[in-house]
Amino acid sequence: MKVELQSRKLVKPLDPTPDHCRKLGLSFIDDLSFSNYVGVVFCYRSHERRHEINTLQKLHRLEESLSETLTLFYPLAGQYVEDGLFINCNDQGVELIQAKVDGTLDQLLQGDVYRDLLSCLSTFPPQAANSPLVIVQANSFDCGGLAIGLSVSHKIGDMYTMAIFMNSWATACRSGIHDVIPPNFELPSLFPANEPAFSPMPAFPLRKKFALARLEFSGLALLRLKAASNASNSRVEIASALICKALISIDRATKGLPRPSVFVTSINLHERLQLKIPANACGNFFAHIITPFAVEKSGPTFDAILHLIGDVHRNAKSKYAAIADASELRLMVADSWRDYVSIWGREEANLILISSWCRFPLYDSDFGWGTPDLVSKTSPPMRSVFLMDSPVDGGIDAWITLNQDEMVLFKQDPDIVACTSKLLLPRSAPNGKTTE
Repeated sequence: MKVELQSRKLVKPLDPTPDHCRKLGLSFIDDLSFSNYVGVVFCYRSHERRHEINTLQKLHRLEESLSETLTLFYPLAGQYVEDGLFINCNDQGVELIQAKVDGTLDQLLQGDVYRDLLSCLSTFPPQAANSPLVIVQANSFDCGGLAIGLSVSHKIGDMYTMAIFMNSWATACRSGIHDVIPPNFELPSLFPANEPAFSPMPAFPLRKKFALARLEFSGLALLRLKAASNASNSRVEIASALICKALISIDRATKGLPRPSVFVTSINLHERLQLKIPANACGNFFAHIITPFAVEKSGPTFDAILHLIGDVHRNAKSKYAAIADASELRLMVADSWRDYVSIWGREEANLILISSWCRFPLYDSDFGWGTPDLVSKTSPPMRSVFLMDSPVDGGIDAWITLNQDEMVLFKQDPDIVACTSKLLLPRSAPNGKTTE
């Protein structure tokens, strides 16, 4: 399939941002966060017969409601000022791209998930000072389906923020801006960035020859694993342990010798603290949890990995729940980032990055034509795993990016094969390119 860009423009807030709101400082977690873009694609089937007319109406309403929503989410329409550690809320606008795909949405929904094509459905701009903080790409298919790609700079917020924005925009489009619960941007005043971060975030090791897979862990398979392990772990921890075990085995096979492995994930702090955090607080508010695995001759078992992950996570959650003031939070979060940066790019360690977006209401984004049929992760070509709630049966979708040699071994792992209801391992898209 070919994606043809048809138009691009900056969509500004419907109402100008007041002068007293023109400068938004960074929180210390915003400052620690890297400035790359995080991308998600929301796919919607068409249920109308007159596809062409309806698509035009949808695109018009998307743009109109986006402008209305940005009046409330005005920092997202601004610019990041690195030297001053603030967002210039100058109403520069969010970039809106409209594109046409010469294929049907079912080619995506029914399994032909190409990494190159997904990347073309969500634009990743250069990390330049004048780049928009948010880019929206509305892709229309021949069948009348739509895929809305959302890319957000991590400097302005995390996935919690992205979910709030997307659902607020959908509500404005569906029923009007008066039904949108206003966001809150007080995190920088509660937890300010008093000085630049302790060290710059290392550059991501981007490579071209990566493959993407979508693994579907059914809710039943996860329950069976939990019962068999006699454990109290969450379904996210169970899926993470399975993936970690497979990646540790692959690393041993490809490197020829055992080496230390480190599992890194993140914890959403909104629901973990005694500190009073405003409802609908937008910005970055998370920390890292790091689980090291010792080198063993035979490799760790699934039960051993699961229990270690559970112990480390429970310990981290209890520590964050006991935090009494902002300074203590600053120290703990900064330590988690310092540990993360220290292991990044170390050749002597097998770094396993798994981010969980489960429990974020990504499948609630109804613009007026139903909830998404699929929510997919798009990302630069780097080794990573992203977990999302499956739209059915309480399962988990794992979007995993590995180099091509690793992916071949991954699909042959007996535990992965046994515990996934479907394994999609696409080849490189023959025509997954963008033309303009």
